[in-house]
Amino acid sequence: MNEALKVIQTLVFVFFAGGFGYGGAKFLKKQASVQKNEHIKTILTFASQAVLSAQALLGDGKVQQESAAYDVKARLDENGLGDKFTQAQILAYIKQAYATNKADGSLATVKPVVSAEELAEAEKVVTATDNKAAAPTEAQ
Repeated sequence: MNEALKVIQTLVFVFFAGGFGYGGAKFLKKQASVQKNEHIKTILTFASQAVLSAQALLGDGKVQQESAAYDVKARLDENGLGDKFTQAQILAYIKQAYATNKADGSLATVKPVVSAEELAEAEKVVTATDNKAAAPTEAQ
C-alpha cells in the first residue's frame, strides 16, 4: 500500500511539474513575442521619424536613405536595441516607413531646409558649364 501511494504521489508531482513547465514555457514564449512586437513598433516609429527628417536634406534618395539609416541605428543604440536589428532589417523598416509616409501624405508636408528662392539661386551657380580650365599664360 505504501509503495502504491508513493507511485501515485510521484505521478501527481510529475503531472503538476509537467503542467507548470508547459504553462511556463507558453507564458515565456508569449512574453517574448510581445516584446518582439514592441521592438518592431519602436523601430517603425524611429524609421518614420528618420524618413521625415531625411526628406529635408538636399540630395538624392540614396543620401536620404543613408541618413535615415544612420539616425535609426543611433536611436536604437541609445535605447539599448542596437543589437536586436541588422543593417538589412533597418533598411527594410526605412523603406516601409517611406512607403507608409508617402501613402498617408506625410512626406508632402515636409518643409525643405532652404527656400525655393535660395534653391533657385544655388541652381544658377551649379548650372552645366564647360569644365575646361583656362590655359595657363606666361603672366601667371
